[in-house]
Amino acid sequence: MPAAAEDADWYRGGWRTDSGSPHVYQFVIKGTAVTGYYCTHCADGTTLAPLEGTFDEAGGISFTVRHLDLDGRLRSTDRLRARLADGKLMVSGVDGNGARIEHATIKDPRGPTPGPYVQSILPPNAPPVPVLSPPRGGGGAPPAPYVAPAKWRQLSAADVVGVWLGFGVGMEKQYFVIRQDGDRLFGLACGRCDNPYTHGALENFRIAGDVIEFDINHQDWGDGTVIPFSRHVRAQITMNELRMDARRPDQTGPGIVASLVGPISLEATKGNKVGE
Repeated sequence: MPAAAEDADWYRGGWRTDSGSPHVYQFVIKGTAVTGYYCTHCADGTTLAPLEGTFDEAGGISFTVRHLDLDGRLRSTDRLRARLADGKLMVSGVDGNGARIEHATIKDPRGPTPGPYVQSILPPNAPPVPVLSPPRGGGGAPPAPYVAPAKWRQLSAADVVGVWLGFGVGMEKQYFVIRQDGDRLFGLACGRCDNPYTHGALENFRIAGDVIEFDINHQDWGDGTVIPFSRHVRAQITMNELRMDARRPDQTGPGIVASLVGPISLEATKGNKVGE
């Protein structure tokens, strides 16, 4: 592989093991800083763990994975390195008990879920995402204006930790998993959850009064022609409904305006395995 293949665009985003026990890594790379998350069965919120490290073209990614108790306290730390070799990302290191970790991870060959719009994809040699024809017909009456079912709740971290569901049903519905890491929040959005291309790290949480804000990091795929980018979310909560406006940085006017339902406790998602 040529030296040019070692820059950040060949590393960023989601990687998974191809066989055996599942291991999923999502790398958010900004300069030399790396954040993101690790999970196994990613629709099981109890497997989600934050990762943090550094990137350089010569050495790849050096990072830690911090496994947490459900209350956000540190349980153990894996110390790992990820380097490209023959089109795969080789992850190696030791877990919190000193046991050796070593596995090969791949970019999911299915790519992102196609839609009736242009999508960008990394790494640079990935095949383009097909653009589907929009459905025929349509028309009809516009949707009724949104009316909140109750007053917006004054928020704390306890109001948002857990799993929120939305954007459809079945295999393609989206999970927003939010966890506590000490005094901060972090999370993931996935749907479908067995394909790391359809994942995004949730970062930069801020709560003020009845508003929560955070970013969805699109590292190796996303709508439009420019990646990576962060979609900023501003949301409010009432009666188990998280109502959000999610916008790309280049958008004007309303973004993706939608509702998620939750939160489901992290413990209630334990054992979730997509396709099983």
